[in-house]
Amino acid sequence: MKFLRLATYNVALNRSQAGELVTDLRSKPGVQLSALMQVMAEVDADVWIINELDYDPDNQALTAFQALLRTAGMDFPYCFTAPVNTGLPSGRDLVKQDRNNPQKTPFGFGDFPGQYGMAVLSAFPLRADQCRTFQLFLWRDMPAALLPVNPDGSAFYSQEDLAVVRLSSKSHWDLPVELPTGVCHLLVSHPTPPAFDGPERRNVCRNHDEIRFWVDYINNESYMSDDRGLSGGLTPGQTFIVAGDLNASLTAGDSQQEAIKRLISHPRIQPVRPLSDRDHDLTARWRLRADYVLPSTNLQVLDTGVFWPKPGAPLSQSVDRASDHRPVWLDIDAVALP
Repeated sequence: MKFLRLATYNVALNRSQAGELVTDLRSKPGVQLSALMQVMAEVDADVWIINELDYDPDNQALTAFQALLRTAGMDFPYCFTAPVNTGLPSGRDLVKQDRNNPQKTPFGFGDFPGQYGMAVLSAFPLRADQCRTFQLFLWRDMPAALLPVNPDGSAFYSQEDLAVVRLSSKSHWDLPVELPTGVCHLLVSHPTPPAFDGPERRNVCRNHDEIRFWVDYINNESYMSDDRGLSGGLTPGQTFIVAGDLNASLTAGDSQQEAIKRLISHPRIQPVRPLSDRDHDLTARWRLRADYVLPSTNLQVLDTGVFWPKPGAPLSQSVDRASDHRPVWLDIDAVALP
């Protein structure tokens, strides 16, 4: 049976300074990049949703990555990336730890604009001109937002903070891809880790609402407005796949689990549980399920899995060297698409 494979992968291609990744990608591949190419070639996906690929305005990193994969026999003629909130100065002290230098507080954690960016690589055409991005959407504009509060019950963010603080730590994308027998909406994001905060749990709250955004988007709620000013979410019947490192687990970790539970149990989503050769669904080195490929119910799923070989198996060392995450893949019937 003919199938298409989509995969999500946090490739850990982040560097400490702007431009450093471009230099690495244009040089002879080192240990990490060599291992990464081996893993991606083995998974052999037709579409890759990539987390943690440093973004630059000229798309030099993505273009260099695309060219590097081509040297290893992986040709993805279509690619997409867009600005993210990481490292982008907010002009406010959003962590309440550096009031004298508010410009150092970015909208999303990062040492420079674009660090920990996102991208999509595809063997099939991407409708980039129709992509809806939600980089600028304000957190306060989400109804019943789980905004952080101090231990005494007071608001952590002032009204002046809320006038600028964005929901997405990176961005949220609705990117249509033209699969051979139908258009599928890739719902791509990388919510903030639910950690590295204080008693107000601001990152826990934000992670929850970044995931909840997709629940509301699939429900076609009217409140969300994209970066072009268009409101609303998906319409009934549209085919979609939620993909990315969501930094949340159903069973453990620091996340507020209600949002990820609501997403996986959504009536329009198939609650697929990918397993690795180790017979578990863990996707990160710290042994939690953090990365997801969740298909809509109108897709016929043939198989799904996590690429995490057993110790001693081929490429078992490569997955360790490539990233602290593991690829999650999904096979769908290429004939039975809507």
